[in-house]
Amino acid sequence: MKYKTKLTVYFAVILMCVSLMAFAGGGQDVQEQTNDELTVALSAGITSLDPQGHNDTKSEKVSFLVFNRLFKLNTDFKVVPDLAESWEQPSETEWLIKIKEGVMFHDGSEMTAEDVAFSLNRSKEMPKVQQVLSEVKSVDVVDKYTVKVTTNSAFAPFLYTLVHAGTSILPKAYIESGDEFANPVGSGPYVFTEWVSGDKVVVDKYDNYFDKNNMGQSSKITFKVIPEGTSRTIALETGEVDVIAEVQTIDKNKVSDNGELKLHEVPSTRLNFFEMNTEKAPFDNQLVRQAMNYAIDKEAIIIVALEGAGIQADSVLAPSFLGYKAGPYSYNPEKAKELFAQAGYPDGFEITITTSGDDRKRMAEVIQASLMDVGVTASIEMLEWGTFIDSAINGNFESLVLAWTSNPDPDATLTPRFFSGNINGMNFSRINDPKIDQMLKDGREELDLGQREKTYNEFHEYVMNQATMVPLFVNNILVGSNASLKGVELSPQGLWNIEKIHF
Repeated sequence: MKYKTKLTVYFAVILMCVSLMAFAGGGQDVQEQTNDELTVALSAGITSLDPQGHNDTKSEKVSFLVFNRLFKLNTDFKVVPDLAESWEQPSETEWLIKIKEGVMFHDGSEMTAEDVAFSLNRSKEMPKVQQVLSEVKSVDVVDKYTVKVTTNSAFAPFLYTLVHAGTSILPKAYIESGDEFANPVGSGPYVFTEWVSGDKVVVDKYDNYFDKNNMGQSSKITFKVIPEGTSRTIALETGEVDVIAEVQTIDKNKVSDNGELKLHEVPSTRLNFFEMNTEKAPFDNQLVRQAMNYAIDKEAIIIVALEGAGIQADSVLAPSFLGYKAGPYSYNPEKAKELFAQAGYPDGFEITITTSGDDRKRMAEVIQASLMDVGVTASIEMLEWGTFIDSAINGNFESLVLAWTSNPDPDATLTPRFFSGNINGMNFSRINDPKIDQMLKDGREELDLGQREKTYNEFHEYVMNQATMVPLFVNNILVGSNASLKGVELSPQGLWNIEKIHF
């Protein structure tokens, strides 16, 4: 008898803003632009062309165009097949997945089950994404177009894990060639053309794409790096770019009031937070971490840094996620001082807040002001995006300001962020707690929805008491575009289906 795992689809209400803009030929060359080319603006450069060599949303935008996965999410956050033709579960720990026949990589070779097994096994070994398939025990070739995936135990969010960029399917022969992604080869709707680090990435339409219903609509997409927010808005106004994600809140009205532009605004699942490195004093002290949750004025951050475009966060999950539970903290400077004194810091201390980007710099400045009121002196360290992510992963910081978004299954957020095996991965706080690890395991293995929710409620209570982070807010996504553009879609993770955007 075959088991049918209850895959619960969680509809997220809130959307993350994405850094995108459309190619118009660049400033002075606007008159020569062709209307089938786009430029996608990024607030920072990508960190890797290897889809299993990064875990950030900017790099993901390129990966999703060049590579395919077995499954993907649609705009309703439902899991739908990408390369997968069919799938079944012979048992609670086994999955048989048949891939579509005739899928061609950009180098002209056909994708087979050997490429799939190789890619998924490689993903398990890559430091920045190894947590994604941590519950997978083995991936084996059954026949030319079928693989068998065996998990360590029953694993409720399994299909959700296969939508992650880190599970992209790569040609085994290409990886073994030693090219090291100088000219990456995938099977996606766009072919890699050029990468100038810190400046731009260019991809061209792949005319032999296997999915004729989802072909690229623009002949070329250029991802262009414009770090400064106002400069991105000016680029949109002048026609240098066609879409910008991460519209600064201070520029929101400038975009919405311009008849030639269009502002897209939706809530997101993007949780912004202040993270503390539990391996470094004073944040190795639980009382200090709890005090920080009372010390930071979240409302001030939303007003000053977001101009009201967000809601206060009180959980390690956005409100729409299974297992969400309101936290125990509220803004209370006097309570913060009391806890600092109990922890042995009656006169406060000095810390460094590390971050990247204009918006997060403003957040850090508000946090800095809040902490000054409770006797904590904070300096702000600004890093280039790639350097910042590496520092966060490697624990080279005392505290940081960052954001997290994921697919709607809570495991996709909680396991990367809190599992001890993901230290030197996405477990930025570097918390190492056997009880947390066990609760995460219980949540992954539980197939009953009601019991799963109860497990995550209990997890939330415990982890908020450990106070490794201060949830700040869930922000609205602000995306600006040329009003003539078609196909601009938003999902709970931001701008969606970039390949479909066109004039």
